[in-house]
Amino acid sequence: MLWPVLTVPGALCAYFIFLRPVLHALPALKSFYEEADTFWGKVWALMGRSVTVLWGLFLTGAGTAFSWLDPIAAIFGDPDFKAQVMEVLKDHPQYLAYLMMGVSAITIAARLRSIGKA
Repeated sequence: MLWPVLTVPGALCAYFIFLRPVLHALPALKSFYEEADTFWGKVWALMGRSVTVLWGLFLTGAGTAFSWLDPIAAIFGDPDFKAQVMEVLKDHPQYLAYLMMGVSAITIAARLRSIGKA
Protein backbone atom coordinates (compact mmCIF):
# COMPACT_ATOMS: atom_id res chain seq x y z
CA MET A 1 0.00 0.00 0.00
CA LEU A 2 3.06 2.21 0.22
CA TRP A 3 3.81 2.22 -3.50
CA PRO A 4 1.06 4.76 -4.49
CA VAL A 5 2.36 7.18 -1.87
CA LEU A 6 5.80 6.97 -3.44
CA THR A 7 4.93 6.78 -7.15
CA VAL A 8 2.19 9.44 -7.45
CA PRO A 9 4.43 12.37 -6.41
CA GLY A 10 7.15 11.09 -8.74
CA ALA A 11 4.73 10.79 -11.64
CA LEU A 12 3.41 14.30 -11.01
CA CYS A 13 6.92 15.73 -10.91
CA ALA A 14 7.83 13.90 -14.13
CA TYR A 15 4.74 15.31 -15.82
CA PHE A 16 5.32 18.91 -14.75
CA ILE A 17 9.09 18.92 -15.29
CA PHE A 18 9.47 16.83 -18.46
CA LEU A 19 6.21 15.95 -20.23
CA ARG A 20 4.27 19.22 -19.93
CA PRO A 21 6.92 21.38 -21.66
CA VAL A 22 7.13 18.83 -24.48
CA LEU A 23 3.36 18.87 -24.93
CA HIS A 24 3.35 22.69 -24.94
CA ALA A 25 5.96 22.70 -27.72
CA LEU A 26 4.06 20.35 -30.06
CA PRO A 27 2.45 22.33 -32.90
CA ALA A 28 -0.65 20.10 -32.90
CA LEU A 29 -1.38 20.96 -29.25
CA LYS A 30 -0.21 24.58 -29.29
CA SER A 31 -3.69 26.06 -29.91
CA PHE A 32 -5.19 23.82 -27.23
CA TYR A 33 -2.70 24.98 -24.60
CA GLU A 34 -3.12 28.63 -25.63
CA GLU A 35 -6.84 28.57 -24.89
CA ALA A 36 -6.65 26.15 -21.96
CA ASP A 37 -3.84 27.24 -19.70
CA THR A 38 -5.75 26.97 -16.41
CA PHE A 39 -7.37 23.83 -14.99
CA TRP A 40 -10.93 24.97 -15.72
CA GLY A 41 -9.85 26.16 -19.14
CA LYS A 42 -8.56 22.66 -19.89
CA VAL A 43 -11.77 21.08 -18.64
CA TRP A 44 -13.85 23.44 -20.79
CA ALA A 45 -11.68 22.77 -23.86
CA LEU A 46 -11.79 18.99 -23.35
CA MET A 47 -15.59 19.17 -23.28
CA GLY A 48 -15.50 20.88 -26.65
CA ARG A 49 -16.79 24.13 -25.12
CA SER A 50 -20.24 22.57 -24.93
CA VAL A 51 -22.74 23.06 -22.12
CA THR A 52 -24.58 19.98 -23.40
CA VAL A 53 -21.53 17.80 -22.75
CA LEU A 54 -21.10 19.42 -19.33
CA TRP A 55 -24.72 18.65 -18.46
CA GLY A 56 -24.33 15.05 -19.69
CA LEU A 57 -21.27 14.57 -17.51
CA PHE A 58 -23.12 16.06 -14.53
CA LEU A 59 -26.02 13.64 -15.03
CA THR A 60 -23.58 10.74 -15.35
CA GLY A 61 -21.97 11.78 -12.08
CA ALA A 62 -25.36 12.09 -10.39
CA GLY A 63 -26.35 8.61 -11.60
CA THR A 64 -23.07 7.16 -10.39
CA ALA A 65 -23.50 8.85 -7.01
CA PHE A 66 -27.02 7.40 -6.74
CA SER A 67 -25.69 3.92 -7.49
CA TRP A 68 -23.11 4.35 -4.71
CA LEU A 69 -25.69 5.71 -2.27
CA ASP A 70 -25.92 2.59 -0.10
CA PRO A 71 -22.16 2.09 0.42
CA ILE A 72 -21.66 5.79 1.16
CA ALA A 73 -24.63 5.88 3.55
CA ALA A 74 -23.35 2.72 5.29
CA ILE A 75 -20.10 4.54 6.02
CA PHE A 76 -22.11 7.28 7.75
CA GLY A 77 -24.18 4.75 9.69
CA ASP A 78 -27.40 4.50 7.64
CA PRO A 79 -27.23 1.32 5.53
CA ASP A 80 -30.84 1.53 4.30
CA PHE A 81 -30.70 5.08 2.97
CA LYS A 82 -31.42 4.08 -0.65
CA ALA A 83 -34.54 2.19 0.52
CA GLN A 84 -35.64 5.31 2.40
CA VAL A 85 -35.20 7.43 -0.73
CA MET A 86 -37.19 4.90 -2.76
CA GLU A 87 -39.93 4.93 -0.11
CA VAL A 88 -40.21 8.73 -0.33
CA LEU A 89 -40.37 8.55 -4.14
CA LYS A 90 -43.02 5.82 -3.94
CA ASP A 91 -45.14 7.95 -1.59
CA HIS A 92 -44.59 11.17 -3.61
CA PRO A 93 -44.08 10.28 -7.30
CA GLN A 94 -44.48 13.93 -8.28
CA TYR A 95 -40.96 14.60 -6.95
CA LEU A 96 -39.52 12.28 -9.58
CA ALA A 97 -41.69 13.93 -12.24
CA TYR A 98 -40.45 17.39 -11.20
CA LEU A 99 -36.87 16.16 -11.33
CA MET A 100 -37.34 14.75 -14.84
CA MET A 101 -39.02 17.97 -16.04
CA GLY A 102 -36.07 19.96 -14.66
CA VAL A 103 -33.52 17.68 -16.33
CA SER A 104 -35.43 17.92 -19.60
CA ALA A 105 -35.68 21.72 -19.45
CA ILE A 106 -31.97 22.14 -18.75
CA THR A 107 -31.05 19.67 -21.52
CA ILE A 108 -33.25 21.47 -24.05
CA ALA A 109 -31.86 24.88 -23.03
CA ALA A 110 -28.28 23.63 -23.29
CA ARG A 111 -28.94 22.12 -26.72
CA LEU A 112 -30.67 25.27 -27.98
CA ARG A 113 -27.70 27.29 -26.75
CA SER A 114 -25.36 25.03 -28.74
CA ILE A 115 -27.54 25.28 -31.84
CA GLY A 116 -27.78 29.06 -31.50
CA LYS A 117 -24.00 29.45 -31.38
CA ALA A 118 -23.52 27.43 -34.59
